[in-house]
Amino acid sequence: MRLSLATAALCVAVPLLSVATPASAAGFSCPWKPIADGKQAANVEKLLPTGDAFDDIAQLNAAVYALRQQGTPETLVIDSLVAAYCPVVASNTALTDAQKSARVMRFAARVMRTVYSLDNADAIILDVPLRPTLVEAARAKAKAAGISVEAWIAGLVEAQANR
Repeated sequence: MRLSLATAALCVAVPLLSVATPASAAGFSCPWKPIADGKQAANVEKLLPTGDAFDDIAQLNAAVYALRQQGTPETLVIDSLVAAYCPVVASNTALTDAQKSARVMRFAARVMRTVYSLDNADAIILDVPLRPTLVEAARAKAKAAGISVEAWIAGLVEAQANR
């Protein structure tokens, strides 16, 4: 059974939201573990990136691809990567609990997009950081054109690539 993107987002977001609540006296923690049996969990863990490798999109794609080649379900790939990344963020003492929660949620969203984009060779999603002023300008131009900001950006990239 394949989950819709919305269902998968809820599966990822609900555990994270419970971690991110400000009322938590213990502060930021990573209380969940991937849902897998012992052998499958061990196979998954061998393929996961570690430390800074989580921020390397090529290594993240390679881990997702390897897990999918093993037949690991999408939800377990997402859950495993988020569960492995969370302690990396939790150990960063320079971040506040809110910053840690935000970082894990951003990573979870990126992993979800990566897992499902690798499932469809027709669409590859690039995760490109943009300055807020640039994003606002893009939104305004897209709105004026009557299209989504994603469609507007994709049109620009396609036009430049075909030059």
